Amino acid sequence: MPLAMIGDAGYKIALFFHIIAVVVALGPTFGYGVMFSVLPKYPRAAPALIAGVRKVDRILVNPGMILLLVAGIVLLATSGSVWKGSQFFIVWGFLAIIALFGVQHGFFAPQMAKLEEIAERDLAGGDSLSPEFDASSQRIAQVGAATGILVVLTVFIMAYKPFL
Repeated sequence: MPLAMIGDAGYKIALFFHIIAVVVALGPTFGYGVMFSVLPKYPRAAPALIAGVRKVDRILVNPGMILLLVAGIVLLATSGSVWKGSQFFIVWGFLAIIALFGVQHGFFAPQMAKLEEIAERDLAGGDSLSPEFDASSQRIAQVGAATGILVVLTVFIMAYKPFL
């Protein structure tokens, strides 16, 4: 359905949902590293912190990424001749969200579940977290940093729209 048929208001509503989905889905993930930084001082908080992160992923990140993808498709479908699916920023956006889905479900979800198990096991035997916890947490942080760079780069590309 071209933009003229749905109207400028419909396109702007889809754009609103697209932008709000980025904020809701990906915004909280930028705070995860800050939250984990308290664990050296409060190791007993690890299981609750990890459970909280996993809940944010289930309630905000995953549904928000779905909304982000659907709103992006609606934007493209309602833009008429304004945007083409072959334009760099659109291709980049679709590849980025596919990569984010893959990393979220193929890496972060299973790794966070494993990290929660390690924390619970470690704390059942004492008041400290093991080197295994630290190594796993570090690996998650490294992938998180790379994912954050992908998100920031994608927001830049979507806003700047190079190669138009």
